[in-house]
Amino acid sequence: MSYRLGIDIGGTKICIGLVSVAQEVTLLGYRKLEVSHISDIVAEIKNAVEALCEELRCSSRDIAFCGVGIPGTVSEDGRRILKAPNISVLSAAFAERLAQALGMPVTLLQDSRAAAWGEYCCGAGRGAQTLICITLGTGIGTGIVIDGQLFHGALGTAGELGHVPAVPNGRSCGCGKRGCVEKYCAGGGLDITARELLGAGKTAKDLFCAAKEGHQQAQHAIHEAICLLGNTVVAAINLLSPNAVLFSGGMSNEAALIEPLISYIKEHCYTIGTLPILKKASLGEFAPLIGAAMASK
Repeated sequence: MSYRLGIDIGGTKICIGLVSVAQEVTLLGYRKLEVSHISDIVAEIKNAVEALCEELRCSSRDIAFCGVGIPGTVSEDGRRILKAPNISVLSAAFAERLAQALGMPVTLLQDSRAAAWGEYCCGAGRGAQTLICITLGTGIGTGIVIDGQLFHGALGTAGELGHVPAVPNGRSCGCGKRGCVEKYCAGGGLDITARELLGAGKTAKDLFCAAKEGHQQAQHAIHEAICLLGNTVVAAINLLSPNAVLFSGGMSNEAALIEPLISYIKEHCYTIGTLPILKKASLGEFAPLIGAAMASK
């Protein structure tokens, strides 16, 4: 049997999974690595793949190719990393080095596009003519599928909703600009807000807990984040008129964020009577991994 290897490189972890597509896409098994502990990312991935194969009693020779979701911009041919603001261990030669180490072809895909492709192929976006999938994690990424094709844009940077400027002269962002949406509305941005309001060492999780307990500043900060993100998504809906808008990533599991966000979007987007489907993605944290594996060539 031939398998596909999917790798999702995130801000805090790497998820590696073996996917079978014999009849229906099936994630057979996966392993996680902590990014902060990795000095040689290629060697660590190779070791994890070998361990996964041993666990599943298969050989790397059974793997046809590997797709990798990258938190950044990659070249159109899927071979080079052009910009990965938040992960310094990645380099332009990453795909070539990984292919040599694994002994198989490697294709890179922006992680948010990988998530969108996974949902389109076998998740909640299946059959949509126009799909927007927004990944809410450490940052914010967006994948767009139009007429069965991932939309990259003429410049290759389509879907960077996380880097829409929201606050003039605001917080510095890894992209080199200031005041980006993700620095206020994503997990990393809400971590900053938590430290500002609640003290050193606090996180987005603490911010939501404080809001639930009646902390007015925390409640206001979350409301502001919902409005900022909501306006950004509304702009995307008004521009592209999608069938469906899906939310994936770890922050999509926070009901105090996602439920009022969807309500805000429904209230504010332009409509002629029919709203797009607005809901959580169905593949969960494995959407980028599965999408990367399915996008491999």
